[in-house]
Amino acid sequence: MNKSKWIRERDKHLCQICLLERYNTQTKYNFNNIEVHHIVPLIEAWDKRLEDSNLISLCAYHHKMAESGQIPKNELIGIVRQII
Repeated sequence: MNKSKWIRERDKHLCQICLLERYNTQTKYNFNNIEVHHIVPLIEAWDKRLEDSNLISLCAYHHKMAESGQIPKNELIGIVRQII
């Protein structure tokens, strides 16, 4: 099984931000357009690219927000710590 699929399965194919109803969530149980986000970007930490603790499932909307820094890395790390 590839890492992306594994992370989506770990996160039950749900956007973890929507699940917590943060950042303008429209649907709490959002399983549409789920993408896996590298919390610490690859350019900053290539060695963390496959670490479960650096990966989180997000919908496309929240993924874009996370990529632009609108959702803090520390918040995402905290969410993942509660999952694993």
